[in-house]
Amino acid sequence: MLAAAVHRAPFRRALRGLIPARNLILEPVARGTAVAIVYGAAVIRRRLGDGIVAAMPADHFIAPAEGFRRTLANAIRLASQRDAIVVIGITPARAESGYGYQKIGRKAGIGFKVEQFVEKPAQARAEQMVRSGKYLWNAGMFVMPMQVLAREMSEHCPSLAAAAAQLGAMPASKIGAFYRGLKFNSFDRELIEKSRNILGVRARFSWHDVGSWDGLWAAVRDKAGNVLRGNVIAMDSERVLAHSDSRLLALFGVSDLVVVDTGDAILVAHRDQSQNIGRITEELKRRGLKQYL
Repeated sequence: MLAAAVHRAPFRRALRGLIPARNLILEPVARGTAVAIVYGAAVIRRRLGDGIVAAMPADHFIAPAEGFRRTLANAIRLASQRDAIVVIGITPARAESGYGYQKIGRKAGIGFKVEQFVEKPAQARAEQMVRSGKYLWNAGMFVMPMQVLAREMSEHCPSLAAAAAQLGAMPASKIGAFYRGLKFNSFDRELIEKSRNILGVRARFSWHDVGSWDGLWAAVRDKAGNVLRGNVIAMDSERVLAHSDSRLLALFGVSDLVVVDTGDAILVAHRDQSQNIGRITEELKRRGLKQYL
C-alpha cells in the first residue's frame, strides 16, 4: 500500500511512523485534489501495475472501523465488476449547505448509478434534498480501477492525464518545478462531475468532516454537547467548541460558539458559521497578516 499524496509537515512526520518511507508520495506544494490523486495513482501504477486505487481524505472521523472496511470492500467489488469509478455516499444526518451531495439513481449491482452531483447547495435546497431521501453526502471517497481512471481522464481532462503520465515517469529531482506549474480544479470538478461512468455505494459507518469546526464538534462532543480542550472552563454553557493552548479561557452562559485561543490570536464564531470561517483567512491575507494563519 502507498499513502496518498501529502504535503503538510505534521502529516509527513506522523505517517513516517506508520508507513515505510518509500511508500509516502509527497507533494512539493498543495495543488488541489485532482493533481494529488492522479499523481499518487500514476506513481502507484508505475510501481505496482494496474489494479484498483482508493482515494480517501485524511480529515474525516469514521466509526466503526469494521463498517468502513465492509463499505470499502463493497466499493472495490463494484468498481471491479462494473469497470467504473465508485464513490462512497453518506446518509445525511442533517441538511448541510457546506457539503456536496450525490443523487441516488437506478440500482447497479450492490450499489447504484449516481444521477447527479450537487456542490454546496443553498440551505433551502439542502433541506429539500434531505427530505426527499434521494441524496447522500458526497464524502470525496473514490475507488477506481487504474485503467478506468486513465480512460476517463483521457476523455474528460486530457491535459491532466498528460500531466499525470509525466509525473509518473519523472525523476524526483524534476518533480518540484513541474508540480508548481500545474493549475487544476478539484478531482470532483475535473473528472467526477463530467463522467457518465460513476456508481455509488452507501456507507455503513458514521462520518464527520473534521476539516470544519462544526464537524469536529459533532464528532467528539461530550454528554453536555461541548468540546473543551486545553486550559478551558465552561459554566452554564452548551454546544460549545473551545480550545486554548496556554491562557485560561473561561466561558459562562454561552451556547453554539467556536472559541479558539492560539496564543497570538483568538477566534470567536457562531458554530453555524463554521463552514464560512475560511473568509477570515482570506481577509487576513488581504490585510497582510499572514503571521496569524
